[in-house]
Amino acid sequence: MGVDHRKNSSACEVMTSREAADYLRISYDGFRTMRSRGQGPAVFIAIGRRLRFRKQDLDAFLTSRVQCDPRVPNMGHGMDNSAAPDQNIVLAKRKRGRPRATGQIVVMPASVYVQAGILLALAIAGRMICLLFS
Repeated sequence: MGVDHRKNSSACEVMTSREAADYLRISYDGFRTMRSRGQGPAVFIAIGRRLRFRKQDLDAFLTSRVQCDPRVPNMGHGMDNSAAPDQNIVLAKRKRGRPRATGQIVVMPASVYVQAGILLALAIAGRMICLLFS
């Protein structure tokens, strides 16, 4: 009589991509997109073209994604904010997608625009000199 490996401890449970997406509580398409962008679980079992994911690896992936909002005071969750000299620092994170007129567009320092203008003027002058002497 064979041993049914599916009834072993839950730490060794192996899931399909759909089951892994359900376990992570995200859509299957979202899970596939994350995997294709290299943002999903890095540890998997490849059986031919099919991927399988262990529950313990998915739990480790979730643990690695835990973040603490720097705007919220330390609530005793193991994250030590004492290293930051200014507790009121707000870290900005770029939103995904195309920039909108709601503050996502980055304004460069004036020196960058001046340098770009000088390079453009030099390029135009060089082209004009070439046209004059040809």
